[in-house]
This record gives sequence, structure tokens and C-alpha cells, in this order.
Amino acid sequence: MTHDFPYGRLDIRDAHSIAKNANALITAMQEYVEAGAETDGPEAKLARKGVEMGDALLDLARLLVSRGVFSHERYISEILIYSAAIVDNCEVCALTHIEGAVLAKAPESVIDAVKAIALYVLAQADDDTYLLFDTYTKYWRRFESWPRLSSDLEANLKFYNLVALLMSLVVRKRRLVRLHTLELLTRTNVSPAEILEIIGIAQIMGGFPSRWEAVHILDVAMELKDGGQLPDTFNDLLALIPTPAAKG
Repeated sequence: MTHDFPYGRLDIRDAHSIAKNANALITAMQEYVEAGAETDGPEAKLARKGVEMGDALLDLARLLVSRGVFSHERYISEILIYSAAIVDNCEVCALTHIEGAVLAKAPESVIDAVKAIALYVLAQADDDTYLLFDTYTKYWRRFESWPRLSSDLEANLKFYNLVALLMSLVVRKRRLVRLHTLELLTRTNVSPAEILEIIGIAQIMGGFPSRWEAVHILDVAMELKDGGQLPDTFNDLLALIPTPAAKG
């Protein structure tokens, strides 16, 4: 299920197709985390936050700080919104949330790494060439040496890919959205609730066009499903998305 949607001016058919598929993915994610919220397991509390997140996509960015799923550490919440503000050229938001990150004792080395990611993402946004993309992918292969949030290498990889996915949604670069989605779904234990939070922040910073970019997340998931590589959690999620009725 791969679609080659053009950038720039979209015709009505393309716009409706993108919005429909992106909204179907988000709705399925909300249903998935809502079901998890009804359990008594250790993930129930975070799942309930995911439900709240889905219901508050258009609310103030500060709500994301107080009710994050992936970003249940406040300084991570601040860094996420700060990263989106950088690529969205929102100086007031960037200054507000970098101050929040510093006050919440975010490691300076991690903040510097996020700034570096933003430079690479913005370079792609300004001049989307395969040469730049090749440089970008080589940069990502060095993630093991990046500043650590913890001793867990997989958690570290997930954090930086979620940050980069957020930025990629805001600047609307399909190639980057696909790259970081693939990394997350094949190399980390990312959850639907975590990706839902990222889509929510992207929409707040970049509006509905950023939310529509989630269609590329769905495309990657479907491709992995067809190849038998998609994690069970996301197989269950995709089962919630209605299959279009056959014509004729």
C-alpha cells in the first residue's frame, strides 16, 4: 500500500486520500490505547494518558507536557516540543520550551544532539536531494555514540528516532518520515501510544498538513506487515483500520 503523493500544491483527491488514511491510523491508535487503559496492568496508566492525548490534539502544547505518554519525564516533553518548534521556525515556542527543558534539568548534551538533528532535518527540507539524504542516513548510523538518556541502547535509539520523526512530520518530508518509522518499528519497542503523542505534537506545531504526513507511517507499517516483519502490537493496531470495500 504505497502512494506517491506529490509535495507542494495537492489536488482535492490527493488531499482527501491523505487525510482519510492518516485519520484512520490515528483513530485506530486511540482505540488501541483506550483498550489498554481498561486493563489493570502496569501499562494501563500510560495508556490512559494516551487516550487523553488523542482527545486533546488541538489543545495547548502545555497539555502535552503534563500528560505525555512517551514523554512522562517533563524534560523530555519540553525537548520534544522544543525540537518541533525549531523546525517550524517558531522562535517564541523554542525559547519557551528550551527554558523549560533547562529548568527540568535536561542534559545539555542531549539538547545539543537534538539541535544537531534539527540542522540535518532542515537541510533536507530546504534542499531534498539524495546526496543530502545519504549524509543524513550515515549520521543516523552513529547513534550509539550519541548522548545517552540511560544505559539502555534501544531506549536511546527510540528517543532520537521519535524526535526526528516529529521534526520530519512538521517539515513534511516523506523520505525522513519513512526512515524514522522504519527504524522505530524494526529496531525498537515503540508503542502506538508513543507515536500517537508524536503525531499530536506535530499537528499542534505544523497544523493538519503535518498530521496528514502520518499516512507515510501507515504505508511503512503496511509494507512491514506484508513482509511479515511488523511487531504484533502494530499488527493488532492495523486490524482496527477498515479495509476499503472492493469495487464492482
